[in-house]
Amino acid sequence: MSASSLVFPGHPELPLLQGWYPEGGDQLAQAWANSGGAGMLRLPAFPDPEELRLRLRQFRARTSGSFGLDIRGVLGPLRESLDVAIQEGATFLLQGSKLSDGLRQALDGCTLPRLASVSGPQEARVALSDRIEGLILEGQEGWQRWMEELRSSCNQSVLANVEGSGASLREWFARGLAGFQVRSPRTLRDGEGVFSEFRRRLSALGGASECLESRLDPLPRLRIRNLNLPYPVVQGGMGVGVSWSGLAGAVARNGCVGTVSAIGTAYGHPEGVKFVQGRPNGPQELNSGPALRRIIHDALENAQGHGAVAVNVLCAINDYDRVVREAVDAGAQMVISGAGLPLGLPELTKGSDAALVPIVSSARALKLLCKTWERKHGRLPDAVVLEGPESGGHQGYSPDQCVDPAFALESILPQVIAERDQWGSFPVIVAGGIWDNQDIRRFLALGAGGVQMGTRFVGTFECDASNVFKEVLLRSRKEDIQLMKSPVGMPARGVRTQLLRDLEAGTAPRVACISKCLVPCEGGKGAMAAGYCIADRLADAYQGKADSGLFFSGSNGYRLQELVSVRELIETLTGDFGLERLAN
Repeated sequence: MSASSLVFPGHPELPLLQGWYPEGGDQLAQAWANSGGAGMLRLPAFPDPEELRLRLRQFRARTSGSFGLDIRGVLGPLRESLDVAIQEGATFLLQGSKLSDGLRQALDGCTLPRLASVSGPQEARVALSDRIEGLILEGQEGWQRWMEELRSSCNQSVLANVEGSGASLREWFARGLAGFQVRSPRTLRDGEGVFSEFRRRLSALGGASECLESRLDPLPRLRIRNLNLPYPVVQGGMGVGVSWSGLAGAVARNGCVGTVSAIGTAYGHPEGVKFVQGRPNGPQELNSGPALRRIIHDALENAQGHGAVAVNVLCAINDYDRVVREAVDAGAQMVISGAGLPLGLPELTKGSDAALVPIVSSARALKLLCKTWERKHGRLPDAVVLEGPESGGHQGYSPDQCVDPAFALESILPQVIAERDQWGSFPVIVAGGIWDNQDIRRFLALGAGGVQMGTRFVGTFECDASNVFKEVLLRSRKEDIQLMKSPVGMPARGVRTQLLRDLEAGTAPRVACISKCLVPCEGGKGAMAAGYCIADRLADAYQGKADSGLFFSGSNGYRLQELVSVRELIETLTGDFGLERLAN
């Protein structure tokens, strides 16, 4: 098999496929196609055919080169959009290694060539059985072994994913590669041969310089206790089953803090758990120690030594002390704890080097916590999360305070920083309503050491939530995200779904209180007053039950439009496309 015998979709002059997606339109794809490569346009989770038609016509007005559509994150109907893509001149599609039944049906009979992104020989074999025309080999390690295996098993185009410098990659054309997917501007800046030629062409285009140079100053690192993290981003803990080993491990692997939620772990690994009427019988079963240990182990393994894996443990859960000890014993590098003040956390983690990060909602709370920790335990927090009233799930504020500008995150941050300064220099990490690189920079400029983001990570392939959960958020509108009553007596924020309508009609599922999840619920009294059991309804969301599930979301959840990989999201949030800092 040789490069000359392979077919690269769209026949670009230079066999280079765009591999990163900066925000702000389709300019990079246009520049890429106009330079003789193959540009890429990513489709939203629920594409609208007429909006796509307008987008492609505007794109085509500026380029006649080759471009493909990335359909990996599509959840909704695709057939009409594929017809539009063909009519408007798209030249190929990029898919994942596995297709849902809906996507497979939509692609049946589609005449556009398809590339599949794969991360190993097994995924390659699955993709090859699905009538694709080309493979993109993710990562750099094992290419030679891959090529030897693929040489004898397929005649399709094979491209290699490129990260970092491309100077030493020329030999791979001789091994039969049809081209490269370029994932980092540095590859073009430092590469030779085809990369150098492509860089020259991009540089000659007006307005294309951002393809080669970052327009943003790099974000600072985040230092917490003995952890030196490449990026100042903490993924928020989301239960039940929204952030477990898949999401937390991927976030850590890409240089940030990935956070495992310790609540409801029995639903992820039910082996050996005692269930009654389909529910874990009591808090020890609900928050299963063996299940938590397995989730933390898998997250650390997925992290591959990068970033940090934290565990979020709610102070309000029954069996709090046990769960904290089990999380630390299982290897959690950080314990994040809120929903009450974790005044005894240092004693529970004694002998461990895990970083301790409490969650507070005011300077007063931070003062009480620091005073207690210093007096009783002789230590201070390694960092603190300041959670504002725009976050998803339970709020540390009254309903009136949630909409009062005096309690907005930017209003209370200076007070908390001033209180922190009385005790030390540990980072203040802000949470609630943080959405993009601009938000991150705004709060860092106000004195924050980092940001915590939860809802934004729901829109990733690796998020452990069900596709139903993701679909509920991706389809939500601004008016759908509301405050609601909670069994714990504080307001919570989530998506208005059938459950809330049933609560209003008095037809919601009955409260059984089998798992005894939260102390403030008082054995089901709070659940009876609110009309629902929070553990059961969150578990239903994890299991994909749209009618009875509870779907928490931050105030910006309606802004989710597409599914992306964790890596791509972190690249977008940090402005470090190719995550070059990880390689340094």
